[in-house]
Amino acid sequence: MHVGFPGRWRWRAAFLVPNHYAMTIYTSTEPDHYVFDGTRALAFVGMRAVAEAGIASPLRSHARFTATVNLDALLLPAVRIEEAPGRDVTAVFLDDGSRYRLGFDGSDRLVRVSGPLDLDPFGRGEVTAVFTDFRWVGGRLLPHRTDYEFDGRPLATERTIAVCPEALGVSTAAFEAPWTLPDCPGAQALAAVCR
Repeated sequence: MHVGFPGRWRWRAAFLVPNHYAMTIYTSTEPDHYVFDGTRALAFVGMRAVAEAGIASPLRSHARFTATVNLDALLLPAVRIEEAPGRDVTAVFLDDGSRYRLGFDGSDRLVRVSGPLDLDPFGRGEVTAVFTDFRWVGGRLLPHRTDYEFDGRPLATERTIAVCPEALGVSTAAFEAPWTLPDCPGAQALAAVCR
């Protein structure tokens, strides 16, 4: 991380189309868990629930950004695709008008996404993710490095440790609590290290 609490962080994320999202941040004591089931967001410290929020939770913006990055959102009927200069396209969510610009390279790989993200307590703004270090995992070519900017300033560099694109047990029911989410086979957690 480059802002807030700069340094190295370890975290895991899980996602299910169209808008289920979970994130765990590993701290020096108990992990902080955030789970969004599409309508409700829950926060946990360790295994204790500490907060609940509705559809307006910042996690909704994380779920939408992740759906866009994974290109799943582009297939939803509530998303309009607009052509942009070069190999770029813009995905527009019709419910709130949020716009995400997707950049593709000459091999049709997604290499850049920009769009709105709520990074409470830092605020809401435009996040740009640039993807590099592509590797084959489970028959998919996935980036293992992502550089993030928040409103034009460096935010974080993410280096992927483990990826499980078809993790067993990921269902809508898995997004009820952190302990119902499956682990990434072959690793103790789906995790990324931020510097």
